[in-house]
Amino acid sequence: MERDGIVSVWAGIFETDKALMEYANEMNISFDSEGAETVSSFSRDFFDGTDAWPFDTDFWERSLHAFTKDPEILVLPFSEGTAIGPALKKHFPHGLEKSYNAAILVYNYEYDYDEYVRNPSASVTFLAAVPYDED
Repeated sequence: MERDGIVSVWAGIFETDKALMEYANEMNISFDSEGAETVSSFSRDFFDGTDAWPFDTDFWERSLHAFTKDPEILVLPFSEGTAIGPALKKHFPHGLEKSYNAAILVYNYEYDYDEYVRNPSASVTFLAAVPYDED
C-alpha cells in the first residue's frame, strides 16, 4: 500500500541489465487486445498480476551491480541508498542469505508480504520495507 517515507526492497540475480529491465517491464511494453498495458513479471510475481503498475512508477528504481551479501552495499547505488542501507541492515545484521547483483526499490510503498500470493520461484526476493528520509 502507498505509504510516504517507506521504501520496499527486493533483491535478485540477473545476467544483464536488459534482463532486469525486461523483468520489470521497462522494455518492450506492450498492450493486450483491449488496449491495457501488459502486466510485468515483477507485478505477477508479487502483486497477483491484477494491475500493470500497482504502485506509482515515478517512485521506483532498478539497478544491476556487483554481487554482494551486504544489504547496505546492495542499495548504496540508489538515490536514497545511504539512508536505506542502515535501516535494511537492521533486518539483516549478519548479511543476506546469498549474494545478489540487482535490486528493485519502490518508494512511498509498504509492500505487505501477507497480502499477496507470491511466486516462490520469482526472479527477485522481497527483503523488507524500511523508512527513508524524503528530503
